[in-house]
Formats: sequence, C-alpha cells, structure tokens
Amino acid sequence: MEAPGIDITSPQEMPAGPAAGRVYSGRQPSERTMERHDRLVDAGVEVFGTVGYAGAKIKILCQRAGLSERYFYESFESREQLLTTVYDDLSGRLMHQVVNALQSPSMNLQESVRAGMGAVVNFMLDDPRHARIILVEIVGVSPELEAKRHKSMTAFAAQSMNQLLLLSGIDPEQAQEQMAENPDDAVLATVLDAARLTAVSMVGGVNNMLLDAVLGGTTGNTERIADIALQLICSASIGIRALAVAD
Repeated sequence: MEAPGIDITSPQEMPAGPAAGRVYSGRQPSERTMERHDRLVDAGVEVFGTVGYAGAKIKILCQRAGLSERYFYESFESREQLLTTVYDDLSGRLMHQVVNALQSPSMNLQESVRAGMGAVVNFMLDDPRHARIILVEIVGVSPELEAKRHKSMTAFAAQSMNQLLLLSGIDPEQAQEQMAENPDDAVLATVLDAARLTAVSMVGGVNNMLLDAVLGGTTGNTERIADIALQLICSASIGIRALAVAD
C-alpha cells in the first residue's frame, strides 16, 4: 500500500470537521463521498490514459480531481485499486455497448456482427485513452490485474465465439446442449474447440490492430479496422462450417 502524502487541502474540498455527517449544499455525506470517488475515477481515466500508470502519482491524480490527497485514501487504498476500478468501468461499458449492438432487432446476422465490431473499435479509438488503459497500462501491473485482464478477454472471446458459430450456421446454445448430452461427439468437440481458439485469436488480433492505431497515430481509421475485423470472422466461419460437416 502506498503511504499517503502530506495533507494539503485544496480549494475545492475542505476536510471533514465538526460538521461531518451534516447535510451540506443539499447533499448527504454519502453523496459527497460518492462524488469524490467518481471524480477520482474520471481523473484516473485522464491520467492513466495520457501520462500512464507509471507516471500517475497520487498527487497528480488528486490535482486532476481537484481534491486533497486525504480524499484519495477515503475511496482507494492505492493507485492499483484505482486502476482496477477504472479498468472494470471501461471494460464493463465496452461489453454493454457490444451486447447492445449485437442484439439490435433491426439488423440481420452479418449486420449485427459488424455493429458489434464497430462498437469495440469506436469505444477504443474515439477516445484513445480507453485503448491505452485497456491494452497497455493494465498489462503486467500485478498478478491480480493480469487475472482480471484474462477474465475480461475470455468474456469477449466468448461473445466472438457465439457470433462465429452463428455465422457458421451453428446455434451456440444447441451445440453446447448437444455436447453435454453426448460428450463423445468428436466432431462437435472439434468444432467447439476450434471456434473457441479462433475467437481467442481474433480478440488478440483486433486488440493488436487497435494498439497499432493508437501507437501509429491512425485512430481515425475506425471504419477500415471494423471492416477488416468483420472479414476475419466471416472468413473463419467458413473453416468452422467445414469442420461441422466433416465425417
């Protein structure tokens, strides 16, 4: 845990005193605490996404949030905990946007898959801070964050696998049910394993395209990246379909 620095009260926030617990400016103490928490999360997005995690000292984060350092430790134990919260927030918002795009009732299957790809690309590149935090700053910080990152990537790979199977003419839920009922079905087992590994590789490939855009200064290339991601999954579906009809 990082030790708190000297407590220098900022003009924006005064430390709790005898009036702690009272309603101030129409807000309960819990509401003011949550507001400070949210300001620190917003500051984390800005600082981690521009300066980077290594250079994001607590003093810098607090200055960005307009808070004294004592309020940092009111909400977070360390910079890593703030980074974890920021990452959870960004990856959760991204997954929500992807699922909404995939479930649009006005689109056919290929259109919805393209919309899902577009949701990923736009979330990451319309605000490059998102891509930097998710793809760069989170990497290698700690075993706990590596496990969290892997869990998040696995969740996105599962979404990609479902879309890959659908494009291959296979209902994912029915396939899983059939596999559970008949675990000796070698063909179906091969199809599902190939689809899973393909989806994992696609998530990694799309992430690398996004990273290339951020580091190469081509973040405006969103349509091309989304189109190529769609081509990749459509091409992969041909191979999965061929496995499914193999004897």
